[in-house]
Amino acid sequence: MDKYADKKYNDGSESMTKKTITRLSALIFSAIMILSLVNIPIRAEDKATTVTGKVYEFNAKSKYEISTAENYVDTTQSNTYGEFLLDGNIKVVPDKDGIPAYEIIDGELSLIYKYDDALLNAEIDSWHLYSDATKEIDGNSVGEKIQNGTIWLQTSMDKKNWTNAFLVNNAFSITPNNSDSFYIAKDIELINGCYYKLVIAYETRIRTEDSNFLMINTDKFDYKKYAEVYEFYAYTDVGKQQEIDYEHTYNIGSKVRVKDFDGYYGQEDIKKDDIHYGWDLGNFFISGYTDKRANDDGDVVFLKNTGDKVTLWFNLAQDLNSLNGNKELAITKDSEGYDQYFETPRIDFGKGTMIIRHTDHNNNKSEPQIYTNYLEANTSFGANTKVQLFEEGDYEVALDYEVTKNGIIDNIGHYRIFFKFSVRNGNCMFYTFDTVTGSELSNCSITENGFRLDLANSKYLNVNVKREVLKDSADGLVEDTRFNALAKDGAEYTDEGIYTITVSNQYVDNPTVRKIYVGTNDVLRAHVITGKSIPEIIQLVDSGATIREDGTIKEPVITETETATETTPIQETVTEMSVETSVVETEEIADVMANVDNVNSEHSVTPIVITILIVAVVCAVVIVVIVIKKKNDNLSTDDERGAE
Repeated sequence: MDKYADKKYNDGSESMTKKTITRLSALIFSAIMILSLVNIPIRAEDKATTVTGKVYEFNAKSKYEISTAENYVDTTQSNTYGEFLLDGNIKVVPDKDGIPAYEIIDGELSLIYKYDDALLNAEIDSWHLYSDATKEIDGNSVGEKIQNGTIWLQTSMDKKNWTNAFLVNNAFSITPNNSDSFYIAKDIELINGCYYKLVIAYETRIRTEDSNFLMINTDKFDYKKYAEVYEFYAYTDVGKQQEIDYEHTYNIGSKVRVKDFDGYYGQEDIKKDDIHYGWDLGNFFISGYTDKRANDDGDVVFLKNTGDKVTLWFNLAQDLNSLNGNKELAITKDSEGYDQYFETPRIDFGKGTMIIRHTDHNNNKSEPQIYTNYLEANTSFGANTKVQLFEEGDYEVALDYEVTKNGIIDNIGHYRIFFKFSVRNGNCMFYTFDTVTGSELSNCSITENGFRLDLANSKYLNVNVKREVLKDSADGLVEDTRFNALAKDGAEYTDEGIYTITVSNQYVDNPTVRKIYVGTNDVLRAHVITGKSIPEIIQLVDSGATIREDGTIKEPVITETETATETTPIQETVTEMSVETSVVETEEIADVMANVDNVNSEHSVTPIVITILIVAVVCAVVIVVIVIKKKNDNLSTDDERGAE
């Protein structure tokens, strides 16, 4: 037998046996094993998502006729040049229109085609990469020769009209070993939902016969061309389910003809003979706000509350290839445009370029966001398209575009829609937190540690903090002028005193006021909590009142024992009260029993219900008797101690 089996502790309890320890160890080990087998979800951003696609095989003379090809295999069943990956905080959702779909929870969506140089550097007698002189894929020009592979990305809002988002030829020789992203999805694509199509095209060959004729190389080869096609749909849920409240929308911006043709700068009237006279390309409007004001410059300020999503939309009112119903008028590509106001470089504007610039609360202007080929790539005729969601700040927006009549250079006009607006929080909300515990402090809170201000990311609030301390004065409270000034986000206050925080907003009439007491002085605690004046609190304390820990005041109460005559023994008083209580309770019990009888006679209550009622009454009587006896015993004990 184990020597510890019969061992006892000093209190007589048996010690834990070895067998018990073994069982506990087994239980702990089992628990650990179970936890290790639990399928803990991996954050989407910690692992790239593989997109599956189709692989088409063509002969040497083919021009990659993907749309008419009948035979293909899944990328999981065929060797591909590389692997197509999506990187970001991604959630896989049900397919959309027959292709994989992904929700981007937050952050960026990066597109990666990960490959190595194995096929590029393969031996001549093995299948190896070969330079392809073809300049088109599936009837679409890719500009230059494909050479050592083409990476071609297209985007679409409706899966019908596709625009080029990224195109590079001779891709696999320029970077023979690559795992970096080649494209980052634009926010304007994701907030509206976007279809993506990636085509990887390349040619391979293998030597089938090694031969020479009169010192001339006459090797024979077999050739194969491949096209890997990947399609998917991606969106972000930010504002996705937001419905447009047409009672709270505001049209903003209007078209002008620019004076500086290339730089889209200056403006002039659109005259009657102008090709843009009498019709609009579309209109911008803003939704998702609670109210609006005008600032000192006359620009609109949109006020937002918690839950609001201030959103800029664009409604395309024209067919880009038949403006105003006229097939001779079209939006054309401006390949060498720049915006002088935003000081952008000269770039390919495509069919319309949108530019957005944000200025923060410190008057810092961000780099302009430039969306080239905006009208063709990101809008749909007759549809409301989200442009962007906005937080607090000042914004400038421009849409630069080119209109051509009959494709004649003398009938080209450059036009611009430009506007400014601001977004502000429509409330004066702020938070105060204990500097030590981190708990939130509400109005009239008390803390011994001090507090920290949190303006909840509002950047345009006016914050004033006033500190008052207890001094010898008429009302006992004086203002500390060193603490009656503006405050900033994150400021901390730890000195003793009563702090009054006032937060205001130039666009909101009612400021938010909050009082917090820092320290341990009971009088100041009571002043903050009850609102009573200092002299009034001191007078109550002198009269016998006490100040509780939470700052409330407990005023003195006159009890029955205090009004009794000195000749009346406490024990007799308690006994009389007990008898009276017993009489009352006996009478109440009788009444209850009578009611039970009445109920039984009038409603035929079942015996079970009657029994339950009787048991409940008996229990109540027993409890009352026990309580009275306990009180009597305590009083007797107190008398005996007094006699000693």
